[in-house]
Amino acid sequence: MDRSRNSRAFSVLVGDDDRAIRESVAELLAGLSFDVHVADCGTSALRTLLQRPIDFSILDVEMPDMTGLQVIERYVSGPWIARAAGPAAPPVPRRMPTIFMSGNPAREIRSACELLGASFLDKPFEARQMRSAVDRILDELML
Repeated sequence: MDRSRNSRAFSVLVGDDDRAIRESVAELLAGLSFDVHVADCGTSALRTLLQRPIDFSILDVEMPDMTGLQVIERYVSGPWIARAAGPAAPPVPRRMPTIFMSGNPAREIRSACELLGASFLDKPFEARQMRSAVDRILDELML
């Protein structure tokens, strides 16, 4: 991972209801000098996205109370966008580069993630696969 392209630490949200996966992904990213925030459910993930500056997210597709897909859909299209832009200004659409993870082999899940323009990792995955997906996001953020 070529981190020399930018001197600031990127902020990432890792959301997964499986503590072992959440902690291992967070540990991997913290070891690569990312500013890591974690969430154990969809509501917590959305709250974190709305309250903190997050550069990209890594979310489990299937979490309690709200799926990772719903988190991103609500974040990018929520009613808070118009308020943030002001009453006279047009709404400013939000964007959140995301890597979705899932152990569910259903093709529909992968297709839904790809429709959002997101990367997708099948669980279980290897650290090198996560690093490769993160590198693609960093390339996108550097444009």
